[in-house]
Amino acid sequence: MSGRILIIDDEPHNLNILRIFLNSLHYEIFTVEDGTEAQAMVKEVMPDLILLDVMMPEITGFEICKSLISEPEFDTPIIFLSANAQKEDILQGLRLGAVDYLTKPFDLDVLERKVEIALHQKAKIKNLKKDNKQLAKLVYVDALTGLYNRAYLDITIRMISEGTKKFQAAMMVDMDYFKDINDNFGHLVGDQVLREVAAIIQSKVSSDHDLAFRYGGDEYLVLLHNEANCVEIANSIIKDVDSLKVSLAPNKMKEFSVSIGLTNNFDPTCFEQIITQADAALLGAKNSGRHQIKIR
Repeated sequence: MSGRILIIDDEPHNLNILRIFLNSLHYEIFTVEDGTEAQAMVKEVMPDLILLDVMMPEITGFEICKSLISEPEFDTPIIFLSANAQKEDILQGLRLGAVDYLTKPFDLDVLERKVEIALHQKAKIKNLKKDNKQLAKLVYVDALTGLYNRAYLDITIRMISEGTKKFQAAMMVDMDYFKDINDNFGHLVGDQVLREVAAIIQSKVSSDHDLAFRYGGDEYLVLLHNEANCVEIANSIIKDVDSLKVSLAPNKMKEFSVSIGLTNNFDPTCFEQIITQADAALLGAKNSGRHQIKIR
């Protein structure tokens, strides 16, 4: 079994023994002797397992463990190594969150098995996280367009009302004459167009701060963190959709366009009003001949 192991111990002799032994088992080994540098080393190495000496000068292994485990994203198993075999110390190490506690001098065969078990646990956690991400994608992402769906919009609305998500503008984007596309060229072409427009929208917004949803049918909702460039983004979407070419048959292409309703009157306490204003702006764009932006 492969894995990256970080050994934190202030005694070079102990480090050498562990490094030689674990290298012989084909693990990738990293070492640090200074406990004050341990956290920086953890971030640099991103190990699958940490072997941590308890008794070190300046900062103890218990203090290092407590600090590491307090970080929200930290999920690396820790095995304490200590010459202290007192029951209270062992319990303290386990209470801090270590997966095991081995007392020196330890049997190398036992250490080998403990390391193997810990790395298996780490692999299971990694796989569970991967599965959870895939599940979240299935639950909260629209299968056709790859944008967020209405289920995730409900969560976003709650976060907005709680103040954990903040936006300054909302944009409704709607395909012009989309029913004609489906009626004349079939739903497969219609689906392709929806995917292409979604990709354009996604490319125009910030992946870190903005959110784009398939609101329903051929309508998209975009929440923008910053209103300063919202009109620029809307114009860019219209321009790129104008340039979109989808093959309908050999040597036959069709042009497409969108209408956009925009509101920067963003009241986080009343999301329904935000949607109403963006919808009203979109209706104004449609009634004025489509293929344009209206702001409300």
